[in-house]
Amino acid sequence: MNGSSVREGGTNYTAFMDTTYEEFRSVASRFNVSKSTCWDILQRTSKRLLNVNALYGIIKWPTEEEALLTMQSFERRSHFPGILGCIDGSHIKILAPQHSPNSYVNRKHFHSILVQGVCNHKRMFIDLYAGEPGSLHDSNLFSKSDLCERIENGTVQFYNNSHLVGDLAYKLSTSLIVGFKNLGNLTEMQINFNKKLNANRVEIENAFAFLKGRFRRLKYVETVRLDFVSLFTVTAAVLHNACIMNGDLPNQYVNLDEELEEERQNNAIDAGNHRNIRNNAIAKRLNIMHALPL
Repeated sequence: MNGSSVREGGTNYTAFMDTTYEEFRSVASRFNVSKSTCWDILQRTSKRLLNVNALYGIIKWPTEEEALLTMQSFERRSHFPGILGCIDGSHIKILAPQHSPNSYVNRKHFHSILVQGVCNHKRMFIDLYAGEPGSLHDSNLFSKSDLCERIENGTVQFYNNSHLVGDLAYKLSTSLIVGFKNLGNLTEMQINFNKKLNANRVEIENAFAFLKGRFRRLKYVETVRLDFVSLFTVTAAVLHNACIMNGDLPNQYVNLDEELEEERQNNAIDAGNHRNIRNNAIAKRLNIMHALPL
């Protein structure tokens, strides 16, 4: 798929494609079919959409030309150079699974699966990985994702010394830039760096907020079929990208402030201290910091 990643982690899969909380029972009744038929149609349609994505690259890693446009757009906003995409994890609330339910309890004390997304300046996903248990930390989710593997083996391109940006849940590297941890002793330049990084990084939170605002069933998936959960989440992201590509933005029916606040509440983390950071990653971050206008 042209180096793109649309993967379902572990054995997991996600939920309904409607933009309301309508139950399958009422949908089945309206169209005079059984509930199991509805599930079958949804599953077959989702898998067909993944085939469409594989053929047309609706979710895909950017080409060099696309990457340059993304970097230029982010840099125009706050002078922060080289941003190829923004990365973060998001929780999809689910019913308690029948097997190993405690593994799916996150730090907000509800059952969930995790979705790791990378988006561009248009809030379109360029990489997605879904299905790991909600108890997993974002940094561990990244380590388990095939994006991490492809970065390590060099099969994804970071054009012109570009990088992703993420929050403090991630470990600093030359391909993933994070801010300085604030222990009350940050310099003015470090504070400025964090401010400009976060001004761009918020786009992945916006992307997830728009995704869940458009496909509201992703807020709570009432099914014990974990094999469906990731599949439908990824399918929703494919449709999310397709809508944006065709100029259909969710602004008219999504309260972004409300969705964004919920997204931040669900993804609040205790990042902790990361050690053994590579010297060249530190140097790259310092070079960016010194180049940023105050």
